Amino acid sequence: MIRFVRTVLCGTLLAASLPAMAIFTNGGFESGDFTGWTQGTGYNNGLTLPQPFTGASINLSAGGIFTGAVVNSSYTELSGAPITPMPFAGTYSARVGDTTPNNNTNFISQQDVITAADRDSGDNKLHVRFSYAVVLEDPGHDPEEQPFFYLRVRNITKGTDLYEDFSFAGQTGMQFQPIPSPGNPRALYLNWKPADVVVPDADLGDTIEVYLLTAGCSWGGHYGYAYLDGFGSRVIPPGGDTAVTPVPTLSEMSFMALGLLLAGAGAVSLRRRRS
Repeated sequence: MIRFVRTVLCGTLLAASLPAMAIFTNGGFESGDFTGWTQGTGYNNGLTLPQPFTGASINLSAGGIFTGAVVNSSYTELSGAPITPMPFAGTYSARVGDTTPNNNTNFISQQDVITAADRDSGDNKLHVRFSYAVVLEDPGHDPEEQPFFYLRVRNITKGTDLYEDFSFAGQTGMQFQPIPSPGNPRALYLNWKPADVVVPDADLGDTIEVYLLTAGCSWGGHYGYAYLDGFGSRVIPPGGDTAVTPVPTLSEMSFMALGLLLAGAGAVSLRRRRS
């Protein structure tokens, strides 16, 4: 009986240590669509000076058309950018925006509660991990008129930003590269960039939001778009498998362990009565 109890406890601890992709429904877009994600549009009226630009610099008006899509391995990159792998992981990645030359903006967002399942057993910290790639056409406008992208992870409960990335086309010091011929010579790209947002323990149980927006130039003649994929509490490598067996909560594991213990105890008692 003691050996049986030890086995159950070891199995329970092993299950508790497994990584989970708990936060954000359809975080790998493996449903093949935007299930779980809010989609939105607008028109880019130009960024509000001065620099450096932040989310507060974005100036949108109502309207626009959602041109994003969920893409798979048969997809051909719109500008010829060598973004690899495509999709980043699993079977699908999300694209926000496209090459339509106007001041259209697209965004996707999702809010979810961060739980103990988002804790990485390697460092015992809460993580929101994902990867993104970007393509921006560079027409050489003034910075506030350029195509841009904006990415934010925010604690909605406390109203605090945990991660923010903002770049406009041609911005000095960014990691964008020109697209090799025969791609669009005015387009720049950023290959898959990993984001690892460490969420404070004090935020456990809070609502976290991820928000990605892309915009064409305010003049209406040039585009910007981005890709998003690979959400999870563990690191998902490029080309990796996003399928992770769901991890039971501690309360669920407790009931499972209790059930196994009771079943084992009952079997032992029955054998004793028969002997």
